[in-house]
Amino acid sequence: MSDHETARSKERIVYLEVCRIIAVFCIMYQHTGGRGAEAWKYTESTLVYVTSMISKIISNIGVPLFWMVSGALLLSKKESWKKVYGKRIPRFVSVLLLFSVIRYFYLCIVNGSDGHVGEFVWRFYTQNIFLPYWFLYEYLGILLVLPFLRKMLQGLTEQEERILFVLVIGWNVLNDISNAFLGVGFVLDLHFQNAISYVILGYLMEHCQVLRQSGKNGFRICIGQVVLAIAVLYSWGSGQRGLEELGSLIMVLAIAVYYLNRCMSENAIWNNRALRHFVLWCGSNVFGLYLIEDYLRNLTAFIWEWCAPYISAVPACGVWLLVVFLLGNVLVSGVRRLPVLRNLL
Repeated sequence: MSDHETARSKERIVYLEVCRIIAVFCIMYQHTGGRGAEAWKYTESTLVYVTSMISKIISNIGVPLFWMVSGALLLSKKESWKKVYGKRIPRFVSVLLLFSVIRYFYLCIVNGSDGHVGEFVWRFYTQNIFLPYWFLYEYLGILLVLPFLRKMLQGLTEQEERILFVLVIGWNVLNDISNAFLGVGFVLDLHFQNAISYVILGYLMEHCQVLRQSGKNGFRICIGQVVLAIAVLYSWGSGQRGLEELGSLIMVLAIAVYYLNRCMSENAIWNNRALRHFVLWCGSNVFGLYLIEDYLRNLTAFIWEWCAPYISAVPACGVWLLVVFLLGNVLVSGVRRLPVLRNLL
């Protein structure tokens, strides 16, 4: 590998890890309820309403960014069926089962109830252990079809990649418009399942040459996309309508943030070895942080209680989540040193 290729590889790692970090912050914020993400519902303050609503809109890109990073990394690999079904899937099932057991015991302690194997099995089967773990079930489904997706996407020509990108974005936009104005989905039922859409888009963002091109024009277009998407979603959400009804704009926003991160990776700031190391370290802990962030938020909620009266709800939420993020990274980094958990997290 040439020096230029080595540098590009390092840049790619950095901006993908930055995307992971943004994603986990967004997901944590989504879970803050009336202290942050839903504060706009309960306030008479214009400042709190505006900051909470805009933050809520932006935080919707958390899971999409996770899917896109997964698509960018997983779909480009050359792996045997044996590795996917013999290593990746068993590892992920182990993570899901282990943390579901931990959560179940935690719920039993909090609720003062006795645990039962039958109840656990049923709740595990029905995805009713802990709501945020829906992502793990869906990710497991992605892994099951991963070899097929690779076969489909790795053989595409450049032109076919562009067409697929337009199909995914275009159908979602048209479907949202049709639902918003006609009350029914788009006439052509070209449905792309949400997670699959983002996984595919992540792969295309890395391998379609047109989408890899950077420069001032692409940067400006993405800034425009971000502003437009937030403005439309703010207007829509202010009318007490669900943001999920305009999922295509969340998609546009996620793509723009992903692209802007890649552009920013070319900045000289990333030549700082300490900063790069810190970002890569944090990125490697993100999955573990996602699994334990609820416990950490509950333990440190007093931080928000202390700060909110002085700096308002959303800034206080930012301080609170920053503490959770830093504490979580330290804990996950330590846990990952344990023999059993080292290969799981």
